[in-house]
Amino acid sequence: MVAGCYLWGALVAGYISLLVAVEEQEQKVPSLKHSLTTPLIKVEDDDALLTCVVKNQGNFTLMWKKAAKEKAGNKILTANMERITSDERLKIMHEDGGQVYVLVVRNVTIRDAGMYICELNSDPPLRSFHELKVLSATLQPPVPTESSVVTGATASTKDSVEVWGYSTERPVDHDFSPCCAARNISTVCQGFCKLKNILDGNTGVNPSDCEEEFPDIVSCMADGRNHMPCCVEAGIPEVCTDLCRGEYTVQTDNIKSMFSCSAYTAPTLACIAAGIETLPKQPQGFSAEALNDTSIRLHWLPPAKTDHLTQSYRVNVTYLQFLSPVFSVKVDTSKAKEIYPPNSALHGIPRGKTEFIINGLEKFSLYEVSMWAENKDGGKSLSTYDIKIVTHMEGDSGDPEPLESPTLPNIRSCCISNNVTHAKCVDKFCDPRNVASTQLTDLMICAPWDTEMFQCLADGKDHTPCCAAKRLPPLCQELCSGNVTDINFKYFRCLSYMNELSSCMLEGYGVLPSRPVNFRFSNLQTTFGILHWDKPDTLGDTVVDYVVKYQRITPDTGKTMSVEHAKSPFILENLDSASTYEVFVEPVNNIGTGEASTRIVFRTASRKIEDLLDSVNPYNQSSCCLKSGMKPECLPLCSYDANISEVKSLARLCADEFSKVVRCAAGGRDHLPCCARRGVPNNCQPLCQAVHQASTGADFLQCLPNIGQIITCYEEGTTKLPPPIKDFKAVSVQDGIVVLTWQVDDLNGTFNTAHFEVYYKLVEENSTGSTVFESDQQINTTVPIVKIPDLETGKKYRFFVVSRNLKGTSLPSSIVTVNVSSEAWNGTSISGASSPPHLLEVDSHSATWLQFAWNPPAITHPEDVLKYRLYYQQVSANLSKFDMVETDVTTVQLTGLTPNTQYALYSTALIVTKDTKIESTPSETLIAWTDPAFPAFVEAPTIHPINMVTEGSSMTVLCIAMGTPLPTVTLYINGHPLRSEITRHMVTMVHNVTSDMGHVSCYADNGYGTPMIASRKITISRAPTLSAPASTTVMKDDVLVLQCKVDAFPAPTMAIFRDSELKQSMMSDDRISITARGDEEDMATFYLSMEIAKVNQSDGQTYYCHANNTLGANSAPMLVNVTDQPLPVMNVTQCCLQQNVSADCLDICAFSIDFDMMIRKPQCIPQFSLMMSCASDGSDHRHCCSTGGVPSNCLDWCRGEAVEESEVCALSHSKTIVGCFHQGKENLPGKPTNIKVRPIDKNSAMVFWDLPEKNPHSVELYRVFWRPVGAKGANKSDTVQRKLVLHELHSGTTYEVVVKAGNSNGTSQLTQPLKFITADEFIIATSPVRSNVGGAVGIVLAVFIVLGLVVVVIYVMKKKNLIVLSVKKPDSPSVAFENPFYAVRDPASTAQAVSAEDYNVHISSSGSWQSEMSGTPSDRSSASSSPHSPDKNESTEMNPSMYEQISLGVNGQGFKRFK
Repeated sequence: MVAGCYLWGALVAGYISLLVAVEEQEQKVPSLKHSLTTPLIKVEDDDALLTCVVKNQGNFTLMWKKAAKEKAGNKILTANMERITSDERLKIMHEDGGQVYVLVVRNVTIRDAGMYICELNSDPPLRSFHELKVLSATLQPPVPTESSVVTGATASTKDSVEVWGYSTERPVDHDFSPCCAARNISTVCQGFCKLKNILDGNTGVNPSDCEEEFPDIVSCMADGRNHMPCCVEAGIPEVCTDLCRGEYTVQTDNIKSMFSCSAYTAPTLACIAAGIETLPKQPQGFSAEALNDTSIRLHWLPPAKTDHLTQSYRVNVTYLQFLSPVFSVKVDTSKAKEIYPPNSALHGIPRGKTEFIINGLEKFSLYEVSMWAENKDGGKSLSTYDIKIVTHMEGDSGDPEPLESPTLPNIRSCCISNNVTHAKCVDKFCDPRNVASTQLTDLMICAPWDTEMFQCLADGKDHTPCCAAKRLPPLCQELCSGNVTDINFKYFRCLSYMNELSSCMLEGYGVLPSRPVNFRFSNLQTTFGILHWDKPDTLGDTVVDYVVKYQRITPDTGKTMSVEHAKSPFILENLDSASTYEVFVEPVNNIGTGEASTRIVFRTASRKIEDLLDSVNPYNQSSCCLKSGMKPECLPLCSYDANISEVKSLARLCADEFSKVVRCAAGGRDHLPCCARRGVPNNCQPLCQAVHQASTGADFLQCLPNIGQIITCYEEGTTKLPPPIKDFKAVSVQDGIVVLTWQVDDLNGTFNTAHFEVYYKLVEENSTGSTVFESDQQINTTVPIVKIPDLETGKKYRFFVVSRNLKGTSLPSSIVTVNVSSEAWNGTSISGASSPPHLLEVDSHSATWLQFAWNPPAITHPEDVLKYRLYYQQVSANLSKFDMVETDVTTVQLTGLTPNTQYALYSTALIVTKDTKIESTPSETLIAWTDPAFPAFVEAPTIHPINMVTEGSSMTVLCIAMGTPLPTVTLYINGHPLRSEITRHMVTMVHNVTSDMGHVSCYADNGYGTPMIASRKITISRAPTLSAPASTTVMKDDVLVLQCKVDAFPAPTMAIFRDSELKQSMMSDDRISITARGDEEDMATFYLSMEIAKVNQSDGQTYYCHANNTLGANSAPMLVNVTDQPLPVMNVTQCCLQQNVSADCLDICAFSIDFDMMIRKPQCIPQFSLMMSCASDGSDHRHCCSTGGVPSNCLDWCRGEAVEESEVCALSHSKTIVGCFHQGKENLPGKPTNIKVRPIDKNSAMVFWDLPEKNPHSVELYRVFWRPVGAKGANKSDTVQRKLVLHELHSGTTYEVVVKAGNSNGTSQLTQPLKFITADEFIIATSPVRSNVGGAVGIVLAVFIVLGLVVVVIYVMKKKNLIVLSVKKPDSPSVAFENPFYAVRDPASTAQAVSAEDYNVHISSSGSWQSEMSGTPSDRSSASSSPHSPDKNESTEMNPSMYEQISLGVNGQGFKRFK
């Protein structure tokens, strides 16, 4: 037993060692297994990002390739960071030392779709495959991949031209530009009128811009030749052969027009190119004329220039129906066709003929004729248009050849003899046939001869009655009389009646035929009628042509239509049913148009009820969708006339409903033969049998380019094919015998169901049939019941039934599975169930969840309401019972699973009715593993562009995270969360980058281990911005110091100039010193200083601080005033009175704190601090004092507070301090006034205040401090408003609050503390605490001795060089400038809990508002304050170090901590 334990331990140890070795080996071996290979779907003009993750790349090269044809090889796009392809839209996102290579394809097009390969040139090479799918913005069919191009043409010769992978036998040079020009194709679209331009993609215009002209372009391209035999031989489906016939189908928003023929474009154009050289063109000018009651005459012209290709002509004559010779009797078209069905006859005509007479036709019958040309090899032209013609009634015949028309009077000679000398006037007004085209200029030019012209034109007759009948105005009727004396501007209105004038003149000459007589119609149908007339009584023999004119009157008025070259009897066709028309006919001879016939108003017949029923699909698709449980918002998809735009807009919302759409659209019919005939690709053909398989590509959306062909088959099939059966069940089961019944859905015989076919199969134990449609045996029956004998007792059988008629079959609607045994049958009927779900697969996986998807049942009734069950259990549990989840969709996620565990799963389908749930047999069983759990790991963010992110531009941040389960990745910008996503890589485009976006972090957490954050600090590139004193006053012979601050990156070039044109720069010399330095902490902040010693009057001028870098330049003026007089007197006597300064010391307060006078009054020295407090005027001048060299132990005077070494500070620095008081008088704000607190509730209150009395408009920001009384720490918040809401206050606790104002130059002093207590909606406020001068002086005296000792120690140490102060200079300006007002760009405030130490360091260190804003790293923006308990920040107060005391001064009590 012990030996066994040792052996087992050794085995375990060896196994662990092996795992460790394998893991170590894997850590060294290159790997691409973490690459993201999920297919990426983008819309045109989007940017596509394909991510490849390489582990342990070493010195190997990583390449991106695009898959191409085998003979060409894959195309290399990039190698490491280098772009190989010439396509500038491609680039690589990668950081040195990183593992991620992102291929960026900007502005993708349809042609970018395909398979991209990430390949590492290791041995063997490693590859990951990334599919990019691109959808057209207008849902146009995608460009075919190389594998989908139809091949099979003969091998190309050396003269061949490859057409998109398809070879033609000869060069493609078909140029049909003359035809396009004749059809008025626009100039921009004539690039499509050369076949080679189309193939080379050199048309010069977007095809969508010319789509309206494509029908004419394609007609010219086919050139009247029939290319169909070649197209059929090339395997082009019928739906895509319109170009072969010279036709073009315009795709609309209707879903039935959505079909893809792009894969067949190459062979189609190849067939056209070949046919142009060998096929004859169609005959030209084809016409037909009825000669008599049994004969018609055809006439045509041979095609120009290509007649040599024509061997013969073929004429097709089709008899349509006989007509009634009785005008009041209408022939029933359907019965006529039953009595004498339509038939056709072909007639061959040799080349060279242009006329052919067909005899032996039926009397007064309707025929349709057409013709085409053929060559010796059987090649054909396209057929001419079909002409409908009617033979004459018995005994009638056509008109004889017309006689010569009468001659016109010689009006021209009359005009010339009457001295009409202008040639144009003779042509226009002396020929009645030209008068109709008279224009205004003609009338004006010929006015001098108006009397002569119109007198000749009238030919001695008065045509006024005719003109009056044609409703000419009375003034214009004078022209008809021939008596015109003077034409003036009044006659200009007659120009619109010149056509009628010409007609009346010709009619008056007696040269035009009269109206046709006996005008009538017969055989009026729903869409056509037969017109009859006899020749005119007058000059009828001169008629060469007739013109039929008609117009729809009701239900709405249409345009007047004309048909020339009409002969009686004439068929007027293409009419609307149940509509009223007006029609008449006009005779025409060689002179002009004669008098119109009488007008006939007639109404076409209405369509019969049975005709209307025939046009309505008997199948109700919408009803099926409702019964199947489809969501109401998705019902617009349940139509054969759905719009592509609706499909696009509902695609996301109705993603789970498309299987129901397919089932109901198919209607339970088998449309596979139709789909194969229409060229539906193999991968989409399962849809034709209502099998919706997203995993295999037979998906509604994936097959959208071919959905038009499929929908057309659906619509055709549901009108012709029999419906599926219903309620299929086994009603009796005996040993070896099963009786099956079902309900028929074609009770009224609409679909002429011929019989039912019952298929069945023996189901073996553990058998897995390859398809649910498999069967071993079949039996047919004409009734909905069948008895099937001779089955094996005790065996399971599977049955299904389809309906059949002459057009095809239905689909099976359910499956009955039966154990053929009396013992196994419980006496109740066994209802049919759907087939099981199929192709169960793991869609995605993680450590704690698995996502599964499956395809809907292949066999089910379209109206069935389906649900699904997924059964699962741990394999290791070895349980007999499975857990189960039920869902309405074909996908489910199992959560709460155990990491690194194996699960067994299968699914079933349920047919749900009101009372029952019928469950299918189980699907295949799937074994799936959950992933092992690994803590989240995140890389430092990758930022592009790498070298320069410019302010106002955009930057792309890539966060790469690892870990299982998939981590939640969050992007932080300056500590603020910007975006979160559960992913391994997250690409975020940050627009309108600002200069303060300098800290970028990626955070990852997956619930296992410790969350991880990785950060990168960047400096935003921006043009310089300058801050400089607008005005400086200096006394003569003093030292002038000017300093401007520059915010810029990259580092700017800085200089100071004397002139605004920046031509006279300041240079350092003996008197002038110019220095520049960078900020220690902020790599984008720079200072330029100029110091001028012994200032004279000439130094008083405006200087310009200038800075420029690659992004821009900026300047700031600095005015210097030089004066001989001392600084203005500052009289603070009133303040001194309020501070209880003794009367005999008040004169010191009257003259800028006169220190000389104070020396003469030693008794006033103890009160000097009170005077300095008044002189500070409520502002904090420490920043100015510090810059001027005032030591830290004297800085408190600069803010009006007492100092311990008052005599030392007064003697050495009072002049500098008072100078700062003068400077701050104009630009520093005073203390806020009237601070008050208002309750909100017991845990919150609002503090508000008024503007400072001093410089109120210079305030840029307020800072509020509050804390419980006696607390060592406090909270602070910044706001630009004069109010702030304090939250999370404790009821009954006494708080104190102070406020200070500030701007970029410095701050005010703190207000006096205001105490308040919150207690159930009420606040008890106390008066501000008054300064205890005696106490303050006592404290100063108490500390004075200690401070003296410290000064002595420091002095000794400095003498011995024991103290060395060093300043670290930055290596390069790589840290972004942090705007001190970044957190308050909107009215929101910035709240922060501040400890006592924080206040000592960050508030008291400087008068600069910027230094106070730097705060602690925990600053955060908030709409209102969120204080924390001070006890949590600091439990015990830390005494300041010696260095802090020396640098900052010794702090007092109470709110001096807040300074």
